[in-house]
Amino acid sequence: MTNGESGDEYGILVHSIQKNATSKINIHVNEYKGTTFVDIREFYLEKESEQWKPGRKGIAIRDELYPELLQGIISAGEMLGMDGLDDSDAE
Repeated sequence: MTNGESGDEYGILVHSIQKNATSKINIHVNEYKGTTFVDIREFYLEKESEQWKPGRKGIAIRDELYPELLQGIISAGEMLGMDGLDDSDAE
């Protein structure tokens, strides 16, 4: 990782979106075998341990593909009529 940042076993958590009481989407930056990835993955709340666990639903892309991912997200937002974030949209 860069800048001496530390994370958990899934990488550095950069954002989390709560879908419902037992499901959320986490965005991590992770490194594997010298390659940096952006990992967007659904996590579920395990009933027995009451811990968040990664599910199978997700995608990991190399960091050099991030600009294309971002452009796709921006294009989707424009199609939905969302030109950007204002203060009420940000956490």
